[in-house]
Amino acid sequence: MPESTRIQTLLEPVDDASDVDLPLLFAEAQGHVRAAIVRCDTAGIPSDSIIAALMTELMPRLVQAYEPSAVAAVLNQLADEISTTGRSH
Repeated sequence: MPESTRIQTLLEPVDDASDVDLPLLFAEAQGHVRAAIVRCDTAGIPSDSIIAALMTELMPRLVQAYEPSAVAAVLNQLADEISTTGRSH
């Protein structure tokens, strides 16, 4: 898959990606992550702390799975989209 296509696929919202091949057990993993976020909210953990914790767990996994240059390209494209449209995809 060309890098630009892979980057575009990574930026697609999950709810609108019915034609995208999601990884094995994606729905189960997403459910666990969402449940963990709810538990943090219920425990009174501030949103910025939850986000920071998620990012520190996410970034090394992204780099390991997709290589640094691909992750950087996705983050650059995301930053461009947010700064030019004022919203994420």
